[in-house]
Amino acid sequence: MIREAFATLPAMNPALGLAAMTVMIAGKTGAKTLRSQRLLELECARVDVAAPPLGLTARLLAASHAAGQFAWGPLGFGVRTVGLKASGMPLAAIARVHVAERVAEAVGIVAVALVALAAAGHVVAAAVVAVLAGAFLVLRGKPFAIASGWAFVSSLADLAVLALASRAMHVDAGVVPLVLGFLAINAATCLPITPGGLGVQEAAITLAFATAGIAAPQALACALAYRCAHLVPLALVGVPALISTSLAARKVAA
Repeated sequence: MIREAFATLPAMNPALGLAAMTVMIAGKTGAKTLRSQRLLELECARVDVAAPPLGLTARLLAASHAAGQFAWGPLGFGVRTVGLKASGMPLAAIARVHVAERVAEAVGIVAVALVALAAAGHVVAAAVVAVLAGAFLVLRGKPFAIASGWAFVSSLADLAVLALASRAMHVDAGVVPLVLGFLAINAATCLPITPGGLGVQEAAITLAFATAGIAAPQALACALAYRCAHLVPLALVGVPALISTSLAARKVAA
């Protein structure tokens, strides 16, 4: 099955594959950058230090994602911690930002699931979405509400990456399997079991797509395309960011 899935990769639609990569780096990572920036500004104001500029936040996030994808998830946190500490943030403040980011990200993921359930006609989910939307409107000027909003946008972008990657492999998964795949990815990779979630992420997508009757080789091909949509942009953008972050940290340490 694995050999068969890899054999289908050359048949990927190049335009849709490129679209998936673009949405990943510009949509998913861009929204995460804006999410992190709001939380960094909030925390830096609290401890009375200068917040890092948006460009530095973007570079550190790209470097973090590259480290997590090509090596191991927790290494990404270490990369950002070193970079933010070199910019003058205290370790305790950095740790609080990391926690706040995870909470905001969880809010975004849950919001996507609730919206999907509401769209499918679940009355309770629709009511919860309405309440959350009202709360967001009331708190929309608050930094954490803004960060959660960007986390929601990032989650939607991630869902779009999975959809585009699947279509690039000539598979029309359907909305429900795509949402299940998105949720399965986040559930399966919340604990860093393998480097870059290798194998775990692919299994999650394959099992989720099986609910739509998609054969395992085709589902695995979609999972591999989804991974390529992350690895290629991160190799082009994230790895140089990782190298420059490492060089900057060494210069500060010296």
